[in-house]
Amino acid sequence: MEFRYSANMDILEALEKIGLKDKQAGVYLALLELGTASVESIAKKAGTKRPTTYLILDELQSRGLVSIVPRAKKTLYSAESPQLILSEIGHREELLKRFMPNLLAVYNTRKEKPQVLLFEGKEGVGQVYDKIFSSPEVQFFSTIRDVFVMFPEMSKLLSSLVNAKQIKIREILTQTPADLEYIGRTKQGEHYQSRLAPKKFPEFLSDSAIFGNSVAFFSFKPQVFAVQIDSREISQSLRVLFDLAWLAAEPYEKVIHLAKGRESVK
Repeated sequence: MEFRYSANMDILEALEKIGLKDKQAGVYLALLELGTASVESIAKKAGTKRPTTYLILDELQSRGLVSIVPRAKKTLYSAESPQLILSEIGHREELLKRFMPNLLAVYNTRKEKPQVLLFEGKEGVGQVYDKIFSSPEVQFFSTIRDVFVMFPEMSKLLSSLVNAKQIKIREILTQTPADLEYIGRTKQGEHYQSRLAPKKFPEFLSDSAIFGNSVAFFSFKPQVFAVQIDSREISQSLRVLFDLAWLAAEPYEKVIHLAKGRESVK
């Protein structure tokens, strides 16, 4: 189009940004400059084909930006004031404000619907752990063996996040040698607390986490994958179950004290 390389380029871009299509902007600006003109003159000025110009003029006329000037022999067109565009934008803004509560209600309803996501392989599982460690607080039903084999750097990452007070972690582990060794070298405090399930319970075969309004379940054998469920109701329900399990779990100090007592008897 001829206007693309003229001083009117900025005006064209502005017209496009406020809602006119590429060729609509060119035809409208051409008609603004010509005043009153025929289709042939407008097409030549705008650099559009005549049949296309007819269609565009009809579109602009339907928006109130172009009017027809009646003549006996030839139809002429005239551009209406650009202030009509401003009025149209103001009308759209008022309409949007009017229906914004309804639109937000639909948007929030969509957000509240549960969402189930599947992540496969080590990379996918790592993405879920990244989300978990971006949360300010998380509760784990933990298994250390498989997690640290796949992600050996995770222990240092957890320690750094806890020491920097960027995350609060509570986790319940089972009394396997790996779990006991892990929490034995992990400092307990306000931002990290762990307890152990009673010894009569079998070990966890997968990792599970509750964070924000989401829960995640991990599998390391035979397939490696994670399932993330985004649901406020489910996360709150599992958090209650975690709190109940936390009350029944044994503090690490108690388990160590009992172990030392058995050793002294021997």
